[in-house]
Amino acid sequence: MDLKLIAELLIVLIIGFRIYVLNRFDIKSAADKLFALYYLKNHYPILGYIVIFYILEIILIQIFFLKIVDIVLIILFTMEVFVIYRHIFIALKTDDKEDYIDVVIKRMFTTLTYSEYQEIKNELFKPQPAWKLYLTEMMVFFFAIWSIEFQ
Repeated sequence: MDLKLIAELLIVLIIGFRIYVLNRFDIKSAADKLFALYYLKNHYPILGYIVIFYILEIILIQIFFLKIVDIVLIILFTMEVFVIYRHIFIALKTDDKEDYIDVVIKRMFTTLTYSEYQEIKNELFKPQPAWKLYLTEMMVFFFAIWSIEFQ
C-alpha cells in the first residue's frame, strides 16, 4: 500500500466513525447534532474529542503522510471553530437538550424578543434530511480525497 491509499483509508474511517457515532444519537435536527457533540464532549471526552476534531485529524494525516497542506480543509476547520465549537465548549453541565439549546440561543443573541427566541428555537429543532445534517462531513470527505488525488 502506498501512503496515498493509507491516508484515504484513514480519512474514510474517521469520517465514517463520526457519522456512525452521531447517527447513534438518532439525529433529526441541527439541535440534535449540536447536543450530541456537546454530550459526547462532557460524558465521553476521548471519544468526543475524536469526533469533534475530525477535520483537524484529517489535516494532520495529510500533513504527516503526504506533506499536503490543504487550505480548503483549514478554512472549513476555521469555520467550524467559529460556528460550531463555540457552542460546544461552554461552561454548562446538563443532560437536558432544551436547557442546552436555551443557553446556546441566549449566547448567540444578546437581545431577543420571545417570538424571535421561539422562531430560532423552532428552526433549530425543525427536522432536516440526513444529507443536510451531514453536509459538512461530505464536503470534508470530498475536499480531502480530492486534494490527495490531485497531489
